[in-house]
Amino acid sequence: MTAAPILLAIVRDGHPEAGATALGLLDDALAFAVCDRRTRVATSYAEAVPICCALADHLRGHAGLLAASGVEGRRLLADAAHHWRFDVQEAVAEGDGAAAFGVLAGRFPGGTQPAELHRAGRVTPLAVQVAPHYPLSSHSPDACLRIDGAQLDDVAPPTVLLPGRCNSGQADR
Repeated sequence: MTAAPILLAIVRDGHPEAGATALGLLDDALAFAVCDRRTRVATSYAEAVPICCALADHLRGHAGLLAASGVEGRRLLADAAHHWRFDVQEAVAEGDGAAAFGVLAGRFPGGTQPAELHRAGRVTPLAVQVAPHYPLSSHSPDACLRIDGAQLDDVAPPTVLLPGRCNSGQADR
């Protein structure tokens, strides 16, 4: 994570070949982190985020630069999108679980997904799956996720949900 701002500055300001190398290093870091889920870092939104998800958030923050950096930059953005994050802004009890309203960063894959809950310094792998409660919009980050079996107190704001397992799709390359 410490090197990401430096590598992005090289992409932005460096020689094109150095920028391509920096993009490759960022891509390698994202792929390596997927394989090593024990590596976690503190972020502004949670204390023990898998480094792949933290790096993906940082890359999304520089989407304009990466989108303008050719095929490699756009591919890196696409890989980062698989490391979604959901910031709960409101939660309500529903049936045997909860519905959480909030902001989605990245791309939530179709269907139900394993997730881990980050709240007040704790990381809790959810024993249940998380799924969109309503169809997701590509035009807005606002979303509602259904969390069956979750207690309302566990998902109340300021909770952050992250993938239970990261699947960046990089094995498809």
